[in-house]
Amino acid sequence: MSETRTASHLPILDGLRGIAVLLVLWAHLSPAMPGYPEWLLKARFLHDPGIQGVDLFFVLSGFLITRILLLEHEQAIPVRWFLLRRVLRIFPIYYLLLVIVWATRGGPDIGWCAVYLSNFYFAFGGGVTSLTHTWSLCVEEHFYLLWPPILALAGPAAARRFLVWLVGPLAITSVVLALYLLEPATAELAQRYTSPVRFFSLGVGCLLAFGEGRIHHHPRRYAWLGITLLLLGALSSNAALVVLPMMNSRAPLLPPSLFQASYLLSAVLLSTGTMLCCLCAGRYSPLQLLRAAPLRAVGRISYGLYLYHMPIFRWLGEPATLGSQALAVAASFAAATASYSAIERPILRFGARFRGARRHGAKPV
Repeated sequence: MSETRTASHLPILDGLRGIAVLLVLWAHLSPAMPGYPEWLLKARFLHDPGIQGVDLFFVLSGFLITRILLLEHEQAIPVRWFLLRRVLRIFPIYYLLLVIVWATRGGPDIGWCAVYLSNFYFAFGGGVTSLTHTWSLCVEEHFYLLWPPILALAGPAAARRFLVWLVGPLAITSVVLALYLLEPATAELAQRYTSPVRFFSLGVGCLLAFGEGRIHHHPRRYAWLGITLLLLGALSSNAALVVLPMMNSRAPLLPPSLFQASYLLSAVLLSTGTMLCCLCAGRYSPLQLLRAAPLRAVGRISYGLYLYHMPIFRWLGEPATLGSQALAVAASFAAATASYSAIERPILRFGARFRGARRHGAKPV
């Protein structure tokens, strides 16, 4: 029995996207700042908010984009219109930022960012710069060079098999090869930044989109599945396997070489569980707080906020004081808001003219 698909807007996911970008901003605030709360430092030590925030972005992106692709496939809308909208959504402010950074400081990382290969550059010796965070955008673009054409040409059933039998095993194999072939420090960065490994989270989001109809039809069953995944994510985290044993004067339950793999496994379990709980949230669920206007507003500007914050943190947030860090955060929000109003929203409206967007009720992603 085929599912009736819609690409109607889900406000609760705007709020979740807002949470994701706030986690990333928290990760990039300097813990050396005077007055940094001790409890926040401990929370950051237990589970890396940056890894979790980016993983939430990946799962969200895979879900939101795949539901649009599935709808447009059913309506025989050519995939080129989706790809064109994607270019209009992502490229303008991305390349605008690269031009600004090139004009202000230059550097070899800019060329790698320009061709969307900075994730490999930073994984294999590129160091840390004001553009290191672009690695995640490169991972997404690599995935979306492959995924829309595969779904359009092979059809949903074959595309779903591609996710299960190729994306998942490729990610696991890549982690194993990194552990056995690379030096520990390089293996850690390769697991964090390289596309084959991080395709896993995007693929999970895609699979959630395939099952969206069943999720809405059996919300209680999938809510319990989401809670189970959240518990598994907590139990498989470095907090449970490394930090807590060491706090009790015991040896970690994992060797150091697996710390990064534990982080990633925990992050994808927590992201997937959170997504399922959000999709199943009833009218009186506490998760409805994610529909609050402030969080949704942050979610709407999350792309610009993510893109601009690292250069701004470098320009305004150093040396790290309470005042400089607060100024950097405020400037990041101001830049993202201005960018959304003056650049992104007009481009989104233009992109919505193309088939598969406004005509079919899909909100551009």
